[in-house]
Amino acid sequence: MSTLLIKGGLVVTVDDENHIYRNGSVYIEDNIIKEIGPAVEVGEKEGAEVIDASGKVVIPGFVSCHNHLYSSVVRSIPASGFDNVDFSFISWMERFWLPLLEDRVTQEQMYCGTLANLLEHIRSGMTTTTDTAEGSYAIPGALDFVDRAAMESGMRAVLSFETTGRISEENARLGLEENVNFIKKAQARNNRVTGRIGVHTTFTCSTELLQEVRATADEIGVGVMMHMADDRYHVYDTTRRFGLRPTAYLEDIGFLRPDLILFHCSYLDPWKDPAIFKKYDVKIAHNPESNAIFGFWPDMMPFITAGVTVGLGTDGQTHSMFEIMRTAQMIHRIKYEDLEMLPDQQMLRMATIEGAKVLQMEDQIGSLEVGKKADVVLINDRSTVPLFEVNVANYLVGTCERVDVHTVVIDGQVVMQAGEFLLVDEEAVRAQTQAEAVKLWEVNGWPTP
Repeated sequence: MSTLLIKGGLVVTVDDENHIYRNGSVYIEDNIIKEIGPAVEVGEKEGAEVIDASGKVVIPGFVSCHNHLYSSVVRSIPASGFDNVDFSFISWMERFWLPLLEDRVTQEQMYCGTLANLLEHIRSGMTTTTDTAEGSYAIPGALDFVDRAAMESGMRAVLSFETTGRISEENARLGLEENVNFIKKAQARNNRVTGRIGVHTTFTCSTELLQEVRATADEIGVGVMMHMADDRYHVYDTTRRFGLRPTAYLEDIGFLRPDLILFHCSYLDPWKDPAIFKKYDVKIAHNPESNAIFGFWPDMMPFITAGVTVGLGTDGQTHSMFEIMRTAQMIHRIKYEDLEMLPDQQMLRMATIEGAKVLQMEDQIGSLEVGKKADVVLINDRSTVPLFEVNVANYLVGTCERVDVHTVVIDGQVVMQAGEFLLVDEEAVRAQTQAEAVKLWEVNGWPTP
């Protein structure tokens, strides 16, 4: 049995009572939190590895509810696709992203891109992430490469493959099989890397395909995650084809369940859809930063007010949960001209325990509590004012940056300490990712260094 004592920090539990211990300790056996509280009560633990948390804020690891992890190989590409004066998101997707990136990514690029992104997540204080792997012609076997990266990184991850009907019925079948085969592998292994069934959107999948996905998920006992109304086109297309807006359509075909995570949800009906989400306990992965980059303005307040569970995601292209918390807060305060909307304590919960609820993992992660998995982050206290119970959430949400993340423990294992990765050679991963990115540029005829 391995034991670890995180000693003497400002411990922010994010439990139901928001307990905070000014000089607190967390004691871990193997991968489970066994004791938490004031350091004088937890005491010393003979034989335990000790991490001195003095001068640190100790929090539960952040949870990212939506990602395309391989996409670190397609950042800062030397061709943006934004060269059409009649630009729209759907046209950009159809003429640029899908044919030149998603359809051309290789299994090796999915591996190194995922690993690089996971390291960035860890450096940002994220300990759990999801992935909807894109790579329409990288199947079968794509998820084995993504899984390899997740296992090597030390990250807790929920993986899926993006099943789509936009290419062919055969490709759709292969996509669904990719999910099922990996899920069975993960279930047999029973560790920190698990699976769900991933789906693209209602505008790239037939009703029959979505119903098959739903039936398959129910049969093998896993959840589903899918893009939803990130762009207005999604709403227009579904309404035109089926005579119903996306949420009503999914309800009509029997797709909605408590185990369903819908990404983005930027352009839904604010009057009718929150009640439907609440009725079926559908979860939302809110991606404020990536949405804002594309000019979308998502509004989560009707859903939050209705009691719908909303977590945060990076969408793969960004990787700072500190920035994402602030962006989510800002866009809603600007929209409603309300300076008290989404207070810092609520944003911290959305990045931790609410994200765990989105994944239906709140009994395991998302807060620092006895019996939960030991996913713990230590953040440097460089505050210009003293931190204590009243203002520590303000510091975490309003001031912290990625560089402040000092040490990360996932599943009881120290994966990063004092900013250094212990399981993976970060520089080697970055070099491999850069080399694979250039290969993708060469395929597309883009400039290379």
